[in-house]
Amino acid sequence: MTMLTQKKLNLQMKILKIAKGLNKFTLPDILPMLEENEKTIQKALNDLENLNQIKKISNTEYLYTNFKKRVNKPVPTSQSSDSDIWLTIPEVARLLNIQEETVKRNCLKGNYVVKPNKEPDLEGKYLIKRSSLKLYDFLEDSERRSMDKEVKKLFHNKEEERLYVVASDRGKEFIYRYLKLFKLTEGMNCRELRSFLEIIPLKNPKLKVSYSAFHSKRKKYQTEGMMGIFPKYFMPANKTEEPEVRRNLNRLPKVYNLATTEQIEIVYKCFCFGIPASQTAKIANLGNTTTETFYQFIRAKIYDKQYQELVEHFDSDPQIPQVRIFMNNVSICLYCYNDNVFITQKPLKSKLPQRRQQPEEVKEARRMYNILYRKKFMASMRKYLDHHLSVFLWKELNPNFEDQLNLIYEMIHI
Repeated sequence: MTMLTQKKLNLQMKILKIAKGLNKFTLPDILPMLEENEKTIQKALNDLENLNQIKKISNTEYLYTNFKKRVNKPVPTSQSSDSDIWLTIPEVARLLNIQEETVKRNCLKGNYVVKPNKEPDLEGKYLIKRSSLKLYDFLEDSERRSMDKEVKKLFHNKEEERLYVVASDRGKEFIYRYLKLFKLTEGMNCRELRSFLEIIPLKNPKLKVSYSAFHSKRKKYQTEGMMGIFPKYFMPANKTEEPEVRRNLNRLPKVYNLATTEQIEIVYKCFCFGIPASQTAKIANLGNTTTETFYQFIRAKIYDKQYQELVEHFDSDPQIPQVRIFMNNVSICLYCYNDNVFITQKPLKSKLPQRRQQPEEVKEARRMYNILYRKKFMASMRKYLDHHLSVFLWKELNPNFEDQLNLIYEMIHI
């Protein structure tokens, strides 16, 4: 698909969204909302009128019609092959075990490939293409084998393939859709991704997914692996397989499968240098979300290590922490043991009596607080502020770059 065709389709989609809200409109009404010139918009209106997306009711006025909402539908009968099977609305309702009204709504939303019913013997206003139903359960055996063969190329390890094997039939189609999209969208920024997700259903309706759903599933896949893709109703049929698969897939986030060893090393070095994740993504040629997931995982590892040390000291010698306020309303507890300051967001509890901090401990905690308070904080840090503060302390205790890098490799075994 050329850039010119893509630009043309994007303009038509924008006009349809505006027309849906206005219902009845003129060219001067939509001209201020679009970036194109009047001649280009007028040509797009003529194309939409030919596709029965809008209707011209006077010399200047247009009316939005609620028949088909996708530019690429319906497919003309002359382009359909002999192997295409067209079903009536009652037949689709029986096949999918849903109400006929639901099938009609899906037709109007553009979820199916439809064409007008010109056969007097067939019931219903539309005919629906069977291949556009997008359900794995109703694929032919040859199509099912082809999909299984293609999706196996997208697995990163044998555990993912094993999880796919024990999944339900509809779960398999769900996995195929998202793994295929993850592969196709590697390295895209947000603008390119939005445009791609709007265009890809025109070429492959089975890959139709909203931007918000894709972003949510990709983030879960990076942190939870294959189990993050599954909705509850698509869980593996064999429940005994689930715990072991989940345990094996969660050893490291899935971003470690999406990046090379060189890219991971670049991320570690940029983290030690204090380079923001957005700039690191450009240096390592990774996506912003992938890089930020790396950073979050490293911060969590550093926080967990210092928290474990704190718990060991606290269990044997509990003390009352100093509470300090960051970012106006976020309270942080400061503990001090052996001239080392530890941080938690909530005070630790113990059955033993807690002592007050010694003057030397108070002085050291106050010194570190003064250092931390001068750091630059962003609004995005508020949720995991204790993790960010732990990293600041960790860098104060280990100022040498080589030491920081070696410690990261010790905490995270690849």
